[in-house]
Amino acid sequence: MKKHYTFKIILCLGLIAFSLQDAYAQFRIVEVDPSADTVTIKNYGATTQDIGAYRLCALFGYRTLSSQTTVVSGLLNLAPDAEVTVSSPGFLNNTASDLGLYLPSGSFGSPAAMEDFMQYGSGGNGRESVAVSKGIWTAGSFVSAAPPYEYTGNGAQNGFQFWDTSLSINDFNTTFGINLYPNPTRSLLNIEMKNNGDKLTFQVLDILGKQVLKGSLNSESLSQIDVSNIEHGLYMIKISTGDKSETKRFIKN
Repeated sequence: MKKHYTFKIILCLGLIAFSLQDAYAQFRIVEVDPSADTVTIKNYGATTQDIGAYRLCALFGYRTLSSQTTVVSGLLNLAPDAEVTVSSPGFLNNTASDLGLYLPSGSFGSPAAMEDFMQYGSGGNGRESVAVSKGIWTAGSFVSAAPPYEYTGNGAQNGFQFWDTSLSINDFNTTFGINLYPNPTRSLLNIEMKNNGDKLTFQVLDILGKQVLKGSLNSESLSQIDVSNIEHGLYMIKISTGDKSETKRFIKN
């Protein structure tokens, strides 16, 4: 009888551990920028792991991280509390989509293979039913904030209520009304400004804040700079005149 109870206790502890592992998914999608086709994944676990074989799924389109996306910042060999941002041009719908993060193996229709999920713009997209079956999303719910999107939970929380507009410099500083295109770019970056000024200067900074390019811009509403000689990755361009400035992000492919 004692052995029987011991077995029950071990079984219960195992089920509890499994449920906690499911709630505290080691890898979570924490930022999504549909216009730039970028996705940021964070490691909430205690161990470093290579997630290159993990897969993204959006509107039944699939990408393996190591072979079908470009790393723009961080490493796919993801350390605890670290983040990696990947880009896959044309992957994300700007208006409405689901986005799932999947383990290296298993069916895309299997809740056990799904690591994380979010959707924006509308409900009922793609693999929503899989996320509902897994217990990490509510049917028909979606993130209705303006893009880009940012996960605001602690890693153990799921659902649209833990997503909001990314609180970045892009959202608050619109001195010149800058639009960058193409973004991502391989060589030339066009800078369109609704409100321009005299003696405009620019600085291109990497994700560590190191200046990699600088120069001056003309006072026209459209300017162009050559970024072909900088490394691939995520950058910020800061445009200034006097005491006014505006900063935007772009990706060099």
